[in-house]
Amino acid sequence: MEYTSLAPAEQSFIEHWQEIGQHWGVPKALLAVHAWLILRAEPQSTDDVMHHLGMSRGNAHNMLMELVDWELAHPLKKLGKRQVRFMAEKEGWALMSAVIRARKKRDLDPFLTLDDWRIIHASELEAGAYDDLDDRLKNWMATAVKLERLAYLASREDESWWRRWIFSALRTN
Repeated sequence: MEYTSLAPAEQSFIEHWQEIGQHWGVPKALLAVHAWLILRAEPQSTDDVMHHLGMSRGNAHNMLMELVDWELAHPLKKLGKRQVRFMAEKEGWALMSAVIRARKKRDLDPFLTLDDWRIIHASELEAGAYDDLDDRLKNWMATAVKLERLAYLASREDESWWRRWIFSALRTN
């Protein structure tokens, strides 16, 4: 989509952000709003998004609210003003942690429901009716639980903790 009110570099950044985000399964409109907010030094209103990205009020508002839900943008309201403005998360660790939490919720959490299915059908699976499916599901769940724990730790700890943890393996006495 061509955004006429944007500089060529801004246009290019938004398009590139959309290409990256499509691999995550994120809608292009959401990615356009997020990229545009990343480029802005000051908080922006829904009207600003509408004007610069050519979106309807409803679409702009929904995209901003979804970014807030993902913790990729923060709503800001000045004292005495009614208008809410939005600022993109710009700190790298916080941005990546928000993406990890969102991906866990979207991808890993539904996968973990397979364990409930396995428990419900335990008698059939233990009878060996499905070519060792029970063992495979248990192994998958063990790996998924480890990934869930890692995602939890990644979102809980700050960057300096991870840096110390990763580089501690490289230390020698």
